[in-house]
Amino acid sequence: MRNHILLILFSIFFINVNLFSQQNITGTVYGVGAEEEKIPLSKARITWMNSDIGTLTDDKGNFKIEAIEDGHNLIVSFLGYVSDTVHVHDYEGSLEIVMNTFSTTDEVTVTGRMNDATISKSDMSSNFKISEKGLQKAACCNLAESFVTNAAADVEFSDAVTGARQIKLLGLQGIYSQLMFENVPSLRGLATSFGLSYVPGPWMQSISISKGTSSVVNGYESITGQINLDFKKPEEYNPMHFNVFTEEIGRFEANVDATYRLSDEVSTMMLLHGNSSSFDHDYNGNGFTDHPLVQQFNFMNRWKLQYDGYESVTGAHIIVEDRQGGQSDYLRGINKEAYGIDIKTNRFQVFSKNGFLLDDDALSSIGTIVSFTHHSQKSFFGKRTYDGEQNSFYANFIYDHSFADYEAEEKYAKLTTGLSFQYDNLNENLDLNPTNRNELVPGIFTEFSYSGLQNFIFTAGLRADNHNLYGTFITPRFHIKYDLTESTVFRASAGKGYRSSYIYAENSAILASSRNIIIESDLNQEEAWNYGLNTTSEFDFAGVYFTLNIDYFHTQFINQVVMDMDRDVNSIYFSNLDGESYSNSFQIDLIIEPFSGFTASTAYRINDVKSTYNGVLMDKPLQSFVKSFLNLAYTLPDESWSFDFTFDYNGKGRLPSTANNPEEYRLGDEFPGYLMLHSQVTKRFGQFEIYVGGENLSNFIQPNPIIAANDPFGPYFDTSMIWGPIMGRKIYMGARYTL
Repeated sequence: MRNHILLILFSIFFINVNLFSQQNITGTVYGVGAEEEKIPLSKARITWMNSDIGTLTDDKGNFKIEAIEDGHNLIVSFLGYVSDTVHVHDYEGSLEIVMNTFSTTDEVTVTGRMNDATISKSDMSSNFKISEKGLQKAACCNLAESFVTNAAADVEFSDAVTGARQIKLLGLQGIYSQLMFENVPSLRGLATSFGLSYVPGPWMQSISISKGTSSVVNGYESITGQINLDFKKPEEYNPMHFNVFTEEIGRFEANVDATYRLSDEVSTMMLLHGNSSSFDHDYNGNGFTDHPLVQQFNFMNRWKLQYDGYESVTGAHIIVEDRQGGQSDYLRGINKEAYGIDIKTNRFQVFSKNGFLLDDDALSSIGTIVSFTHHSQKSFFGKRTYDGEQNSFYANFIYDHSFADYEAEEKYAKLTTGLSFQYDNLNENLDLNPTNRNELVPGIFTEFSYSGLQNFIFTAGLRADNHNLYGTFITPRFHIKYDLTESTVFRASAGKGYRSSYIYAENSAILASSRNIIIESDLNQEEAWNYGLNTTSEFDFAGVYFTLNIDYFHTQFINQVVMDMDRDVNSIYFSNLDGESYSNSFQIDLIIEPFSGFTASTAYRINDVKSTYNGVLMDKPLQSFVKSFLNLAYTLPDESWSFDFTFDYNGKGRLPSTANNPEEYRLGDEFPGYLMLHSQVTKRFGQFEIYVGGENLSNFIQPNPIIAANDPFGPYFDTSMIWGPIMGRKIYMGARYTL
């Protein structure tokens, strides 16, 4: 594998060195905004007339193209704009090209084309960003369904009855990645199992997935990466937006967001979401509904204040949900003694982020982030009851100072330091056995970033936290980035992470089974190192634009809370790591844009994840070894139609041992690979659009997702052996309207 990687890296180097050795013509491409201002257009296509030689503009609208013999006319094209031909004979200096839109009415508002997804070259870490347009390429009803059309992360079901889903990053569970709402840590503890369904897709502006160790400014919990959600902002969006969605299984959702600007400095936005699934379906005939019946109400209010030298974002978020599952006879009221599940959730969060500039040159600033969350859950799983209540408070006080070279008019270094505090109070009651847990963690951190060396940036961070249960611990983290050329960057990172485990809250699947839950000893804090290497390159070849991204990450656990499902088919054991546990993840992404409006995104990933179970180092169960991915997307030049197709192959993996089950309840040693197909077509009529799509069009369904489904109160009942889709083909449709 290493020889292949070196060959790829050498090829990238050779291509880029040759590209930049030619005589080039430079320029910038603009659109025109609502107030006649010029807007740089990213990914506008520039080609020589009667030639295959071309390029795309960068995120600032700039381009550089190789001069050719007898080349005098450049063709400039951009989705939603009229193509233009620019004569460049005897040109001097940099070109400035202003494009016109397709005119359909007397008044036209021009905005730049939004890329579906981008792999950043400028960030210090390997970062994949999904834009609002990218989120609209699939049903994307909530965060759990936002990764269908990209390979940045995987989302899988945790069990076959509750609908709980988990993100997997670098081959490890989502609990090892830090999930943040605009840099506010969220969806922790009790929210872990079902939190991905608490974030409606139409509310999100973008999702950023950063792999590997992250900044110490945001805490110590990130081990495999960070997922940061950006919500729609009142100062940026239209007065009102509607979205409705339905699918053939009887699920219905409605979203509305409204913006009101009280003044140039003050604006507010209200976001409302409701969804209902009232019909149960049992397509595999095992007596259990294939999806939970969910009723959810979701509301958020955001306020933005912006004055000279001061900015504030404050908001509140309320969620009420009732989730039911189990046997169809129970849900239909035919037999109340049948196996049933009911999970009632109430969640409330308030947050405030404030920034203060301390000087006219914007070199020094102070930031504050505070949030409070209350989360309560009352539930039963068959005859097992589980109730939980969690109150959390988070505060982060940040001081930033940048060092500038006034002669060069640029900043070359930045120092960030501050204080943080995390408080969690968790009360749990499993089968009338109450427990209480309080965690108080004050912390201090500092981070220094230096960019004074040509094409080289490094960041070093260190934080110290004092945990009332685990004592004081130190978290070091490092990043370096080197720009080999204008189109190719290399990155390396190393850092440590820690986290507290919540056995019941984070593992709802174990509650929906007959297995005994055995915690062998006092569980220590989880602790791991993460190391990463990454390269990202953008280049042209024969008039086709490519983005190539390669990364490798190694996660090595010092301590891990290990869940052992192999030792005993009637029990699940939780214990501290006694041996080795690690993850190796290699991924290569290639994005190809052969002509305007069409994008092909491909990815291939290898995950090698092992841990020690009962003294034996084994592959992590229910984890695919490989993943292959292809997404094809095309939008017509006037943006009236969009077409999207996704092919997603997940390879085979290991199954936990069921050898001691009765023969009819035994599974094999491994599960097979499988292919899933997804598609969506969108038609736009000005501010109104409709979309129709299908998920899992290959109609693959995991066989026997529930062990002993015919005896749910018996000793072998288990819903947690999930490795593939438990629902077959689903057809959906929806509509969006913007005022």
